[in-house]
Amino acid sequence: MDHSHLLQQIKRVEKIAYASKVRRMLFHPIKYLLAILHRKLVYPFKGSVAIQSTTFFGEEMHLLLPASTDIYLTGGKSHESEIRLAKFIINNLAQGDCFIDVGAHYGYFTLLAAKLVGNTGQIHSFEAASTTFAMLKQNSSNKENISYYHKAVADKKGSITFYEFPNLYSEYNSIDVKQFENNPWFSKLAPQEISVDTIDLSSFFDQEKLSPKLIKIDVEGAEFKVIKGAVNYLQEHAPLIAMEYLKSERNNAAHRQAVELLRSLGYAYSIINGDGLLVNCDDIDAYLVSHQLESDNIVFVK
Repeated sequence: MDHSHLLQQIKRVEKIAYASKVRRMLFHPIKYLLAILHRKLVYPFKGSVAIQSTTFFGEEMHLLLPASTDIYLTGGKSHESEIRLAKFIINNLAQGDCFIDVGAHYGYFTLLAAKLVGNTGQIHSFEAASTTFAMLKQNSSNKENISYYHKAVADKKGSITFYEFPNLYSEYNSIDVKQFENNPWFSKLAPQEISVDTIDLSSFFDQEKLSPKLIKIDVEGAEFKVIKGAVNYLQEHAPLIAMEYLKSERNNAAHRQAVELLRSLGYAYSIINGDGLLVNCDDIDAYLVSHQLESDNIVFVK
């Protein structure tokens, strides 16, 4: 896999993402108009629609609109933090590596990692929401190096109550919905409460005899549970960990607990710069405030 080529390709995603609405429309006028019309006129009455789109790394991906409209229009996740995370993954995964995707959603980072690690590598992806998992399964089932699991990663094996939102807000699916209660859309789009089986990473890595190079965590409030369940493994090993971290106003207690636990295990944290490289960070909360960010992907290195 030509990493430099992929880094060039993601610059197109970046260019479209940072453009004005008019310029974004001009890149793909028909797609843009269809996506807007569906979100405004069709989705409120008939719900999501299944489509396919090609990612910047050349993989066909099944999506449900309006969620993942950015992938449909740009070929990649277009939030600044996700563009930088994609660059970091490109810079750090190689043939034969093992990648763990905790909170995989439709499998965007799963598919990118699968491209990078090749047939000799392994991808293990976890998604707790049933509708979202169905899309992850569809995107991953023809890839021999991807294993996918309809489970929530937590601190122990068992089951847990999970909340699944309608498609438009499916990236907020979580074990904790209190963080969203003050949003104006919450009362109109109540989540479905389900029970989902759980697994802890330490037991899973031991059972599967895995040595992951990178663990990506995006679990909307379950961060501490995920790290706590990995403690036994992390005491003896040092995989890279990329974890989404929310600003304090969004009830980031679980994120702060996860950070403290990782620090007790010998991890230091860094931010990802625009080139996908790590830069030291002394205070994550202060960094988010100074850069006016709601959240960012923080990388932990032992």
